[in-house]
Amino acid sequence: MANDEVIIHFPAGLVGFPEAKDFYLFEPDDAYPLKFLQSVNNTQLSFVAMDIAAVKMDFNAPLKPEEVETLELTQPEDALVMAFVIIPEDKPNEMVANLAGPIVVNKINKKAIQLVLDTEEYPLQHPVFDISVHFPAGLIGFPELKRFRLFEPSGAYPFKFLQAIQQEEYSFVCIDIGAIQPEYEAPLSEDDSAFLAAESHDDVIMMALVVIPEDLRQMTANLAGPLVINKHTLKGRQLALDAEKFPLKYQILRGEN
Repeated sequence: MANDEVIIHFPAGLVGFPEAKDFYLFEPDDAYPLKFLQSVNNTQLSFVAMDIAAVKMDFNAPLKPEEVETLELTQPEDALVMAFVIIPEDKPNEMVANLAGPIVVNKINKKAIQLVLDTEEYPLQHPVFDISVHFPAGLIGFPELKRFRLFEPSGAYPFKFLQAIQQEEYSFVCIDIGAIQPEYEAPLSEDDSAFLAAESHDDVIMMALVVIPEDLRQMTANLAGPLVINKHTLKGRQLALDAEKFPLKYQILRGEN
């Protein structure tokens, strides 16, 4: 085990393993969103986990006040939330994640806890690869591409990647619009809201497709054709807005049209 591995500390241990309190946490190259936990004191005790947002984008860990105090957590963005996964032998496509026992780690002090949630609301075996973003009308210029994997490689925020499931050679770079234009608000029509089954802007995430030229300083985002996704249903639609009000080529690094 490398000396620079991160060690996280569970004051109460893990469910079923109360004596196991310290674990190495590491993510092999190209393994995102999978991570591995290995007991510091018992090398035979190890687990596979994954960033829970890669399984369920709208997952919100319901921390109790005493749990927040144990973690010494002062702001939500300091929390890393993961789920243990089970990968059946010879059947990786049937991988499942335990959403009823998520792990929450304070990224600052490396303290961690495992929550115990209601299994009627949070499944013990949530299929990983059944989760995909569905664009019933496809994307502009690609009407045949309707289902995509949406993932965010470690350290890539605010960038994300959309990869077509049935035609994996098609993939797109996206960016969270709020990260480059916090005041941006796409005008959802009544038809858009009904189509997405979104009651408010809080129910959706908005991303822009990104064009990355050789000169990265000229990277642009298409704010006239935002991708709007219902966080709860994972149903999405690409809007076509007025390019005079919403630039087609918004320069990301300069913040200019």
